[in-house]
Amino acid sequence: MRKFYYSLIVIGTIAAAPAMAQQQPTAPASPQTDSGQSTAPSGAYSYFVNLKDGDTVSSPFKVIFGLSPNMGVAPSGVDKANVGHHHIIIDTTLTPEEMTQPITVDDQHVHFGKGQTETMLTLPPGKHTLQLVLGDWTHIPFKPQVKSEVITVTVAGKIAAKPAAAAKLKNAKAMYHRHHKHRH
Repeated sequence: MRKFYYSLIVIGTIAAAPAMAQQQPTAPASPQTDSGQSTAPSGAYSYFVNLKDGDTVSSPFKVIFGLSPNMGVAPSGVDKANVGHHHIIIDTTLTPEEMTQPITVDDQHVHFGKGQTETMLTLPPGKHTLQLVLGDWTHIPFKPQVKSEVITVTVAGKIAAKPAAAAKLKNAKAMYHRHHKHRH
């Protein structure tokens, strides 16, 4: 009788083996492509909410980051499909090779790895180019790239503000003198 039950268990195990093999959990498909880049959904993009090409700003100025609804923001290190964090690229662009590697950290490649969606940016007076690039949990840009258009902003400096202030003062003096001239 014992052999009979043993045979049933063995036969049952062998018969169930293919079904069990099919039910075994498989590792989730990696969200990364062969290049090491995470895959972004088609049409994903980032954008500047409060700035547009040609704007003139005073430094420091606020920059608000926008992201298409098919993507999300999370701190670096969070490995989740369609989620990344922002980087501002200042006065440069990323080469095709740089778009497949972790984004450099320096004054021209500013990381927002805590998942920030806005910042105060301080730049010297003059014209500057800005671009947002979304990086994955390892700071590598997505494929296809999730980025904004490159915009140019002019940072007004104290030199530009002085002539305007001087002109206002000159106009005020002229109005004062005209007003008092008519009274006498």
